[in-house]
Amino acid sequence: MARNNSTTISLILLAAGESSRLGTPKQLLMYKGKNLLQHTIDMTLTLGMDTFIVLGAYGEKIQNQVNTFDAKIVENEEWNEGLSSSIRKGLEAVLNSNPDTEAVILLLCDQPFLSAEILRQILEKYHDTGLPIVHCHYGEASGPPTLFHRSMFTYLLELKGGQGAKKVVDRFPDQVAFIDFPHGSLDIDTPEDYQQLIDAS
Repeated sequence: MARNNSTTISLILLAAGESSRLGTPKQLLMYKGKNLLQHTIDMTLTLGMDTFIVLGAYGEKIQNQVNTFDAKIVENEEWNEGLSSSIRKGLEAVLNSNPDTEAVILLLCDQPFLSAEILRQILEKYHDTGLPIVHCHYGEASGPPTLFHRSMFTYLLELKGGQGAKKVVDRFPDQVAFIDFPHGSLDIDTPEDYQQLIDAS
């Protein structure tokens, strides 16, 4: 497989949550013949970038139901601390694997309309602007996937509890470039969200 020209940019797939509002692991919800996590893994593989999958709650069950291929599994035993623990564990694993990592892209498994094209646009925007953060506009809101240059790693590692990467984005508003991801706001947190996805497909 041809490597992406950003060989020192890695993907961190955050999939350690317990899906408390859903009542079942969102990672394993079926969509178009595959579970959501498998959809995301398969999509990232087309980019030829190193991928790190952070698992926590339901970790063993999830691993039994997905093919991770060449992606690296990162076990987050502190998943119940909140999202910050998964960001920290994922980033530490990336840096242990390659201390010279230039940037990472944080992504979630419950955005069913995330595509390789969106991730390519993030990389292009990063190279075109030279800014250390590339974030997604959903319209009125914004969110992941988000690229962070290594100059932002310290701030990601300082996140606590349920804080997500958007806290770092908001801290440096003049250092952020955006791409449009109109369907990014559709994620799966509740049974109603999942039903809306199934109805739409």
